[in-house]
Amino acid sequence: MDQRAGWLVAAALLGSGCSEEPIERTLQIVTGHEEDTFSAAPAVTKVRIEAKTASGTSFAAETTPGGTFDLGDVPDDEPLGVEMTGTTADGATVVRGRSLTGIVPSAFVSNVPVFVQRVGRWARPPGGLVRAHVDAPVAVFGEQYLVTTGGSAAASADGAAEVRLGDSYDLLGWGPAVADAYPLEARTIVGRPSGMMLVGDAGATAVDASGMYAVAWPESAGTFADVAGGLVVESPSGTSYVVGATRAGTATDEVLAVSAEGVLSVLRLSAARKGAAAAWAPGVGLVVAAGSASAAGFEVLPEDGTAFVPRDMPADATEGAAAVVAGDGRMALVGGIDAAGAGAKTRTWSPSCTSECAAKEVAGAELPVGLSRSQAFSLGGSRVIVVGHEALGAKLVRSFMIDLSEPAVEERPLREPRAGATVVAAPNGTLAILGGVLEDGSPALHVETFFPD
Repeated sequence: MDQRAGWLVAAALLGSGCSEEPIERTLQIVTGHEEDTFSAAPAVTKVRIEAKTASGTSFAAETTPGGTFDLGDVPDDEPLGVEMTGTTADGATVVRGRSLTGIVPSAFVSNVPVFVQRVGRWARPPGGLVRAHVDAPVAVFGEQYLVTTGGSAAASADGAAEVRLGDSYDLLGWGPAVADAYPLEARTIVGRPSGMMLVGDAGATAVDASGMYAVAWPESAGTFADVAGGLVVESPSGTSYVVGATRAGTATDEVLAVSAEGVLSVLRLSAARKGAAAAWAPGVGLVVAAGSASAAGFEVLPEDGTAFVPRDMPADATEGAAAVVAGDGRMALVGGIDAAGAGAKTRTWSPSCTSECAAKEVAGAELPVGLSRSQAFSLGGSRVIVVGHEALGAKLVRSFMIDLSEPAVEERPLREPRAGATVVAAPNGTLAILGGVLEDGSPALHVETFFPD
């Protein structure tokens, strides 16, 4: 099957705009490496395509799988976004696809590809990476590219290993891109619309339209090695926090703050932690939990605060868990390994609590396997998805849907079981997994994405 053409190729006239003659473009619905996107039970019987311009004007059309459609005179020189939904005979949405919001039809030579997939499961968009970085950071660069570099190893199809090379996947053209070698081995990437910052044990490098340049540590004490490998937590103000305490290994209390303007500063937790969980809680601030047998169960950097404040909750030695805010404002701790070396229970608590705080186990929401290096994402309401690595055995990447209100856990397996891969929230509303090695030891070059149902 032609991965770019997919199962459904839909024709559309993308408009006249200000041109004297219309510029014809074809919206090409692509299904990537999956052959059953539309035919899997329950099958898709109706397809709706909607294009919305930056000014809010919408153009929509409906057709059947395999049919054509005409959106009419869509401006060819105005940025727009495209969304496609596929529904069953009962009206249930089982297929979705969403482009980035910056598509300018006149910038495309011919086809404008839009990748679609079954909702609630992983799927592989067209093409793949040139190299598969293993245990490497991943970030969004320029609101268009999923970029990865570094890692403990990086394998290519011919067996070459180049950890400093950058590899990207283009969410607009749905294909790979390769960058030059970076001056350091990155363990964390802070991604921004206009650039990114690579953080490694040896220092930090900023990358933007002007090139690459070294970034200085903002204090006399400490180094980038104290936070490299830490999870990046984004705040609504645009500040990115690199929380060193989320990484495994040596405990640290350092948090690197990168403001929206690119100014760096260092904050310190009330106590050093390792394997901690971190997330942003709306109305509360940056929450860091667990990762210590003696420190407070969690601590908070208030939204407008300048220092972390420990909260009155018993210590939690769990390592490798993920923190995520559920729909009712409570925070959940999912995944991880407890002090006894077993898979930790799923617990919730109020991140706004200041005294006599307590985490409550959610019976029926426990994972069937212990996970390390967990990351969790809210799916709306009481549902979350957690992605992590098996703590034992082959250490494959596993993903589970969890309902916290009517406790239930359902695994959502990857299309290609792999170890050493990394998940990131993509700008088109999906989750994306990049890199790693397959069970036979070969590089995992295909990207996998998850569109919530």
